[in-house]
Amino acid sequence: MLPSATAMKCCRQRASAAAAAVPSKTATAAARAPQLGASSWQARAASMAATQTAVARSRLWQTSPLAPFSFAQQQQRRHIAVGDGSASGPCKFSRSPYRAFLLDMDGVLHQFGMPIPGAKAFLEDLLRQEVPFCVITNECRYTKAKLQSKLKDILGVNLPLQQIYTAANAVSDFFARSCKNGWRGNILVIGEAGLQESVAEALADYPDCRMIPASEDDDSHCDFVCVGTIFTGGPNDSWTSAERASTYLKKGAKLVYSNPDWFEVTAAGAYKFGCPMPVVNLLMQTTGCSSYNLGKPNPFMLRQAHEHLVHAVLSPLSPNQRSFVQGHIDLSDVLFVGDSINTDVRIALENNIDVALVLSGTTTVDQLKLSALQPNYVFENIEALHTSLTDGSLGQGGRHMI
Repeated sequence: MLPSATAMKCCRQRASAAAAAVPSKTATAAARAPQLGASSWQARAASMAATQTAVARSRLWQTSPLAPFSFAQQQQRRHIAVGDGSASGPCKFSRSPYRAFLLDMDGVLHQFGMPIPGAKAFLEDLLRQEVPFCVITNECRYTKAKLQSKLKDILGVNLPLQQIYTAANAVSDFFARSCKNGWRGNILVIGEAGLQESVAEALADYPDCRMIPASEDDDSHCDFVCVGTIFTGGPNDSWTSAERASTYLKKGAKLVYSNPDWFEVTAAGAYKFGCPMPVVNLLMQTTGCSSYNLGKPNPFMLRQAHEHLVHAVLSPLSPNQRSFVQGHIDLSDVLFVGDSINTDVRIALENNIDVALVLSGTTTVDQLKLSALQPNYVFENIEALHTSLTDGSLGQGGRHMI
């Protein structure tokens, strides 16, 4: 994503040459020296020279491949910490050791449909300062457009679609990759609209592949059974579909699922068993099949979310400009923010990414004390993290416990 050292050196040399080519008024000022006095004309000459150099560099920079970027984006692409003075106002992340963020959704941005303190301000600052980020969630029931709308209703922030990556998207990318590698076959999907539409999108360009309708009772051949989260008691309730799935699995179909969750807890404290693992465990026990998780903490999902980070940075550019800046975001510059030890902290640590655990979701202090997986930072919520990022008290790779 960054210009090469040679390219930047050439830019500096061209800037110096351009500055030298600007008709100088220094000589005129020198000629007037007797009238102004030595100290006065020297100060004026120095000021004129500095202005001429700045104008020349500005003209050169306007023709460079980085010209389409805002001030903050230019600094990110040059590996320079973003400072005050961006077009959108003072940058609150100028003292942050991280240049990009991967954010979990439930327990980090909202809980039970209620905004978590500081989430709105944090997202607004990221968007305003054009800091790369991606919301990476194991939610798979909603389409990205529906999830975008839901987050806007809860937080009052309109997130770009390309900066949301769900477990349903990970499933879609898995099957799209399989199709590109030559696989052809049929898939039984147990899930809601988000998962069904994502799988359908992956198979759209391959007429030899299709989803088996949940209502279909014939003996169609099935290659994969894909289990996602469902709304219990709804039309896609998984237990009826699990009976069909067991028949396919006994005949050789392979079992994948969207995330490793076992249950949800509502705001009222009620348990909901629409998550994949109860069905996946039952199918494994009854048929003897193995299974494969496509959501967090699978590194495949992390790599795909990382691509979304890069895309968010490069999307305003033309193909030629993209090839010049060589799109890349080093994972050492990324901070993962999550609320779960077994998915968020694990996926970050196993891929050598710094991680901040917030205690506004599923993890308690007592659970953290007993876990072998220890994050780099622990905060009460994202508001406390935001404060540490902006006041410069957060040190990269260090330890910060509440």
